[in-house]
Amino acid sequence: MIRHILLIVAGVLVTFSLFAQVDDPACEGQRLVDPIFSDVQVTESVVYGVGTSASGDPFNLLMDIYEPVGDNLDQRPVVILAHGGSFLFGSRTNPVMVNTCTALAERGYVAASIEYTLWPLTLGFPDSLDILDIVVASMGDMRTAIRFFNEDGLTDNEFRVNPDVISIGGYSAGSIIACHQGMLDAEDDIPAFIEEAIERKGGFEDLGSNLDFSDDIISILNLSGAIYDVDFIDANSTPIYSSHGDEDETVPYVFGLTGGVLNSHGSFNITERYNELGLENELFTFEGGGHTDIFSEAIFADDLNQMYNNLYVWNKDQVCNREISTSSEDLFTTSANIYPNPAQDELNIELPNDLAMEHRVEIFNQVGLLVYAGNSNSDIKSTVNVSDFSNGLYITKISFEETYAPITHRVVIAK
Repeated sequence: MIRHILLIVAGVLVTFSLFAQVDDPACEGQRLVDPIFSDVQVTESVVYGVGTSASGDPFNLLMDIYEPVGDNLDQRPVVILAHGGSFLFGSRTNPVMVNTCTALAERGYVAASIEYTLWPLTLGFPDSLDILDIVVASMGDMRTAIRFFNEDGLTDNEFRVNPDVISIGGYSAGSIIACHQGMLDAEDDIPAFIEEAIERKGGFEDLGSNLDFSDDIISILNLSGAIYDVDFIDANSTPIYSSHGDEDETVPYVFGLTGGVLNSHGSFNITERYNELGLENELFTFEGGGHTDIFSEAIFADDLNQMYNNLYVWNKDQVCNREISTSSEDLFTTSANIYPNPAQDELNIELPNDLAMEHRVEIFNQVGLLVYAGNSNSDIKSTVNVSDFSNGLYITKISFEETYAPITHRVVIAK
């Protein structure tokens, strides 16, 4: 987890990120919440990249893409979902994926159900290291799917997507992929055996293919998923909506053996960690629910409907109150050391010696409101008292009168 953060920006184009209401036609009215489209078009078997099987052979990665019929928007938010199946079986036509993608398209999303690398039982039953290799390969597949839509939105835009507004998620194993994609980064304290698995797939930054395009996401939709280590969750982790049965014996609601192979932390522990750090999240618990019955048994029908309604409202908030960026061109870029992160009472800011000049420190909350502003003449070290700040995610901005572009970074207040 990142404790001391060194922000280094390369080149002359720097962006300042801020959470704010965006002017996006996709956010108008009841779009993204209510089923305003009655018909959905499905484009089947779209090749989104090339994967590598457990035996080392290349294969086409396929997805089915769901779109609302009659929609005239040119840039629509995307949700990419991955099926369950313990990394051994399953397909993009899994009923949970089909029903969820259809419902999302009815509300104005472009939704995709993807297939990804699985362990073939022809090689025997996998051990924990085999499954770990498959999880890492599947993370690369998910990144490739994200990049597919990013590329499409920036080029031909065949599917009329907004390349900057992509959510990911899934059910069971598919959600485990999404959770790791949205929480694990190269700066985390990663156990050696996981690092070795990542290196076997080409290294953290080179997972998947189509590397020239972005794999950034705005949210995770976690249906009965888990994370190997909650310490992977830090200030850089993606907002998450979770749902889980509290009697799930396949993927634990709290912590335990997952799929009979690896221990992991379920949605309850993920939520506890997000709350501890003040990060955006929401949890829906199916009381008495297991792993599959929450989607199939009549006793859970009302809860299932409520879970999805909550998900639609929550994710619309992520789409419509997302980070926006403004650019500062033709300015020198520099760095700052901002710590601790998370902070409790004080936030320390250290600038390089060559920045002993007048500057201004501003801190914004998640909705873009200025909560702190202070000027400094030439001190390269300063401390901000944040003891009165509420727990949550904030944006720190350090501005200079001339020559240097602003330095910005996320910080978390967690008491």
